Amino acid sequence: MIALDVAATTVPALARTGLLKPVAPRAMYRVAKTLRRHGSNPATVLGIAAARWPNRTAVIDDEGAATYGELYTSTESLAATLSVDYGLGPGDAVGVLCRNGRRFLHGVFAASAIGADVVLLNTDFSADVLAKTIAAHRIRIIVCDDEYDETLRAAGATPVGDQRVTRRRPRNHPSHAGRIIVLTSGTTGTPKGVPRSPKVSPILGIAGSILERTRLRAGGRIVIAVPLFHAFGFAIVMLGATLGATLILRRRFDAEAALAQASIQRADAVAVVPIMLRRILDLPEDVRARNPVRSLRVVISGAAPLDPTLARDFMDAFGDILYNGYGSSEVGIGTFAVPADLRAAPGTVGKPVAGAPVRILDTAGRPVAANVVGRIFVGGGMTFDGYTTGGAKAIVANLMSTGDMGYLDHAGRLFIVGREDDMIISGGENVYPQAVENALARHPDVADNAVVGVPDEQYGQRLAAFVVLRGGNVDTLRTYLKANVSRFEQPRDIHVVSEIPRNPSGKILRRELI
Repeated sequence: MIALDVAATTVPALARTGLLKPVAPRAMYRVAKTLRRHGSNPATVLGIAAARWPNRTAVIDDEGAATYGELYTSTESLAATLSVDYGLGPGDAVGVLCRNGRRFLHGVFAASAIGADVVLLNTDFSADVLAKTIAAHRIRIIVCDDEYDETLRAAGATPVGDQRVTRRRPRNHPSHAGRIIVLTSGTTGTPKGVPRSPKVSPILGIAGSILERTRLRAGGRIVIAVPLFHAFGFAIVMLGATLGATLILRRRFDAEAALAQASIQRADAVAVVPIMLRRILDLPEDVRARNPVRSLRVVISGAAPLDPTLARDFMDAFGDILYNGYGSSEVGIGTFAVPADLRAAPGTVGKPVAGAPVRILDTAGRPVAANVVGRIFVGGGMTFDGYTTGGAKAIVANLMSTGDMGYLDHAGRLFIVGREDDMIISGGENVYPQAVENALARHPDVADNAVVGVPDEQYGQRLAAFVVLRGGNVDTLRTYLKANVSRFEQPRDIHVVSEIPRNPSGKILRRELI
């Protein structure tokens, strides 16, 4: 049933993109050669794009522009360096520590081409966390930006920067790549690795659903503002390369620069995390007027909760072009909301993608009725087999827990109420911070906010809110909350702060607020 669901979604969606158009005989020969050479490997995607569209611009970043042919040649050069000079191949681990730009692409595709495991390293890691991660994953070589050379040497790692183009070839091209290892989003302690082995069929279902719902086409231009080392950013890279799209990248996110890029480059798609949407909306009117985005048709938000007020405000300003994806590093993408979903059912993360059934289960593992909150489980071929450091997520009937709580409405749309481990028990009542955060976000004086649980002698825990204000004061917020959330959801403490701590994917770092 799942296979039929995937096929029914994917084939028509691929046809609409233009990817299935006839290919010239010479290009077809190069595509076939690439498939024989790389097989089931992320490097195959780049090789096919270079064979079909060698002169099409593949990437525009802080260093300028490069075609797919140039990107492939540079990647082959780096693969030769890793293989010949460092003796790397299947069974070895290569780290990639690069900000958004072509060097990240070189590192990922080159390491994949020689069959090595690729570990995507968080550019915000401290030197201590980086050293622990290198040791835990037995990383031998790290492809990095120059700014990290000194830190990596101090951590005992060997950094490798960009290589000059050579005519050397890697010792071999394994037909199967090693794993892509995405690290959990924590920035303290030792993050756990989520390994992924290249599999075609589950990826087709996800890609088919996204292409079906967004109507993206081959040869488009995509601004990727989300960090590429994150699962969401990496997924957009692979989708973009499959479409032969131009990937528009910038090392560091800046709201005005991102909007200018989308305007100047006539981008038809942008990938962001929710806090980036807020930064763009907060730009002065004259800045937004100077950077019209008339070609923009798709804005995909992911990696962190998208509050309903932000979604509404963004669509009111830029049109109904906002999409919202939900998933995790462990389960892949589970659901995908289109603009009509976000208008009709504010707060939804949409309906399941092809090949990824979503179920809401109670604590005993039994399905619950529509509109009843329970634990969210996702199935399909994208669920992982276990962390690189050991352990895994709970599994019930071949479905894997996402760690979130939520419910499905009668239309089959998923809603998230919060993380299981974020739930606060105050005076016997179960409270999820996200509900209170969404209420605060609706207040015009609140620019950003976070809600956490703190110890309380009488109630066990109580709510504490941290807010970034545009105006107003704490008293006005208390009056507002009394009319907009339940009695047991009222934060006793409201702290005014200058900013809310977040990780690179936009998730709130609640532990830094307690």
